[in-house]
Amino acid sequence: MNISLQTSRHLVLAACAALVTVGCGGGASTTSPAPSAATGTSDPGSATGGNGDSGASGAGAGPTAGGSPTPSAPTPSAPHAQHKRCGWIGADTFDAGKKSFLANPDYYDAIHPKWETLMADGTIRVLSMADDAEIMSTAKAHSIKVIPLVDADDVSFIRNAMSSPTAIAQHAQTVTDLVVKHGYDGIELDYEHLWSAADRAPYVALVKAVAAALHAKGKVLTLALPAMDADHKDAAYDYIQFQDDVDVMHLMAYDFHYMGGDHLGPIAPKGWVNDVVTRVQSLGHPEKYTLGLANYGIAGGWYTSAKDAAARCNGGTHSMTTDHMATCPIGHQEAGLSPHCTTSQGDVWFEDVASMTEKAQLAKAHGLGGVGYWTMGDEPDGFFTAMQAQFGN
Repeated sequence: MNISLQTSRHLVLAACAALVTVGCGGGASTTSPAPSAATGTSDPGSATGGNGDSGASGAGAGPTAGGSPTPSAPTPSAPHAQHKRCGWIGADTFDAGKKSFLANPDYYDAIHPKWETLMADGTIRVLSMADDAEIMSTAKAHSIKVIPLVDADDVSFIRNAMSSPTAIAQHAQTVTDLVVKHGYDGIELDYEHLWSAADRAPYVALVKAVAAALHAKGKVLTLALPAMDADHKDAAYDYIQFQDDVDVMHLMAYDFHYMGGDHLGPIAPKGWVNDVVTRVQSLGHPEKYTLGLANYGIAGGWYTSAKDAAARCNGGTHSMTTDHMATCPIGHQEAGLSPHCTTSQGDVWFEDVASMTEKAQLAKAHGLGGVGYWTMGDEPDGFFTAMQAQFGN
């Protein structure tokens, strides 16, 4: 979830002659606003970590005194049993993310704090803010799944972990032991930069091994995946192979334009997002995917939260439309609502409630299971209400 991933993305695009467009935001970067995740939903109850529907209780489930069976009343789903609304808590924005979670716990079905990172030797380093007592107790009190994110600072660390069947088995055990030890509901793998055909088979094998090990312990596996509008064989991210084993797949549908790129523009053009969710729907299990939204703004050399970006606009106003995509060298998809403005520090592009809602509506229309966002904290006014309107309980 590091913005530098975008450099890799555009190398891929050039190699593909623009046959596939990839979005690689970031949910776990310690230096950027977007996970270089930033973000699917499981079938109801399948990824609940024990919070699925319960069966009928004894009273009322048997026959009446006269011998006639009494129909059982439908049992309502446990709160947050599904995975419709989630968010990532970044390491560099931990305090803001924690504050937002504690203030709005009932919005979330699951949270994905960046609490762990993969090391070169295959061990997983636990960060200092991991297992925050207030977050853990609040999640438990509100039946919210805690599925922390583990990433890697160097792609070679991931390749080491999947370098052989033995290494894959060891990594699956390491991840599972961590989840069980810390009492998490599961883990999110945010393994990025795997842009080689040689990565594909071993990464699929690793994902399947981790999923099997976690499921054996009653835990879930979620993935942060680059949002791709077509399959790219020279990349590890085989959506179809993941669908049978992974509980939830978060599509990082942002950073089409990114901080550090050769030009600025819409973070997540509507046409591109539509192409991504249309593809996912065609694969047969859109309910397993969650659309990741951007809660940030990008400028030349700096970034900020979406709310702060809007507040910085000169004169307090910003534009919602643009003709940038008509001549954009990355692609000519429809821009849709694309908030941007000029500030005292130059132009900034960001998302607001209206543009996020536009994308959430696309996800809902194509059967996706929910929405997530990078990163939690300093959300625009009205954000929670707007997202719940699209993906309520």
